[in-house]
Amino acid sequence: MMKQMRENTKIILWVVVVAFVITIFAVWGLDLQSGGMAQKQNLVGRVNGVPITPQAYQSIYTQMAQQFRASSANGDLTSTQQEMLRDQAWESIVSNIITSEQIKELGITVSDEEVLNFIRTSPPQEVQQYFTDASGNFDYAAYQAALNNPEADWSAVEDLVRQRIPVVKLNQYLMSQVHVSSTEVRRAFDEETVRMTARYVMFPIDSEDVGAWTPSDEEVTAYYNQNQERFHEPEKASVQIVRIARRPSDRDRSDLAYTAGIVRKQAGGGEDFATLAKTYSESYTASVGGETGFLGAGQRDAAIMEALATMKPGDVSQPIPSMEGVYIVQLIASRKEKGLPQYNMREIYMKLTPGPETVDSLAAVAAAIREQAAASGDLAAAANARGLEVIGAQPFAAGMPIPGLGFAPAVSRFAFARAVGAVSDVIADDNNFFVCKVEGRAPAAPRPVAEVSDAIKQQLVREKKLAAAMMKAGAFRRSAAVPDVPFEKAAAQYQYTVAKTDSFTVAGPVADLGPNSAFAQAALSTAPGTVSPPVESGNAVYVIRVDGRKDPDEAVFQARAGQIYDRLYQERVQAYVNHWY
Repeated sequence: MMKQMRENTKIILWVVVVAFVITIFAVWGLDLQSGGMAQKQNLVGRVNGVPITPQAYQSIYTQMAQQFRASSANGDLTSTQQEMLRDQAWESIVSNIITSEQIKELGITVSDEEVLNFIRTSPPQEVQQYFTDASGNFDYAAYQAALNNPEADWSAVEDLVRQRIPVVKLNQYLMSQVHVSSTEVRRAFDEETVRMTARYVMFPIDSEDVGAWTPSDEEVTAYYNQNQERFHEPEKASVQIVRIARRPSDRDRSDLAYTAGIVRKQAGGGEDFATLAKTYSESYTASVGGETGFLGAGQRDAAIMEALATMKPGDVSQPIPSMEGVYIVQLIASRKEKGLPQYNMREIYMKLTPGPETVDSLAAVAAAIREQAAASGDLAAAANARGLEVIGAQPFAAGMPIPGLGFAPAVSRFAFARAVGAVSDVIADDNNFFVCKVEGRAPAAPRPVAEVSDAIKQQLVREKKLAAAMMKAGAFRRSAAVPDVPFEKAAAQYQYTVAKTDSFTVAGPVADLGPNSAFAQAALSTAPGTVSPPVESGNAVYVIRVDGRKDPDEAVFQARAGQIYDRLYQERVQAYVNHWY
């Protein structure tokens, strides 16, 4: 192990450096003092006054991209994934700066003794991976032996740990702010385990008659003024978009047909079809030599199934064009299942994609449109001159799908970063080139009262009906709660129908309501043999008489209390930390 340690010292230190890059305190080019040389550089942005240099941002993005590629099947990144990682890189920088500021504000410090203790007892995962036993578990004894090796330089690990401990302390501080009481544990246990039966009378809210009453304009305005947060709209942008699809050209189709012909000639000439499939096929079956297993109608293009119907085992088809590429198939065996033919085959699928010349040609068109639009300010004219149309997108919020276009992060980012009238550079994703112009931007604000007037009127009518249902339910409850008055007799006085539940818990469904309903919560809070106050649940008001309640043995609670506490605590910690960050 010591020999392995010496051999891997450079590797370990490199892994530590990678982790160090993502720790904001050690990112090259990030000036946490918000001054110095960073002020003289081009900046990606500022977070709480801290300048973020392109070098710092690119360092974090590059490391994230490398990690993502290492974990993906083919090691490639789509344009959408790149956009996602760019956003995550920025969010990581923001989170780390906020964290560093809070660490400083709370006066969190690190002693040499804490660093040594952390290294000995809680080694970073980046280091642990180099000390594993035959089962792949962390070998603590081997790690301790390496620590005692006088030839190993652990300074980089010490630096990493010195930066990581304050974050650990901050998380411990945040977790200490979370508390779960014994009452909450008992309530959660009861919600999961206490079984009840009940009778109830339901007062559907929508069935209440409010006559010809409609809200006045004054009532609508008053509701709007009191509830403007309900009608708040985020900042929105509108853009003109020219989309140039990366479609294959006739030349690309001809090139694919030529390649497919060569592969078909190799397969027909006796070369192993499975080997050719592993080499050329872009289907998911390539890894198994193209073998599909038995397939029936509808599981491949009709042209493929028709070709198979005329083939004998071992035969190789001619190239079969499809909408997205070309197939070459070899029949292995055929059979009938319920009178319908099925075929086991090997396949080579070659996808039709635009070639480099086509992509360059389309990119040149996009660049010409962009140049003309930037000079004239008229994107539509630049597009129309080349036989293309402009998509006029309806206003959209940042990070949301763009009407008529869908999810296009780069377009959205441009729309909110640039001034009205600005024309974008050529924006590319896996399938398109875009040129955009910002048409307008509306600030975050409540929607105008005229736009939400109908919705407010519907809400006020519902509240009126709810009040009527609550009044009826309250009157019935007073009658039903009188001692020695049967629940059915009280209901009969009002000609109300009494319904009965099956056995239920709060955590399960009841009375056509979902889990954790207000109905079930009210029943749990109502003593057996008594009647609940009116409770709104779903789209009705209920008055409930709890007939039966079965509590588990106290020993069951004692056995599960710790587990429930841990769950509630972790849920609360996660919610608190998410809110804090």
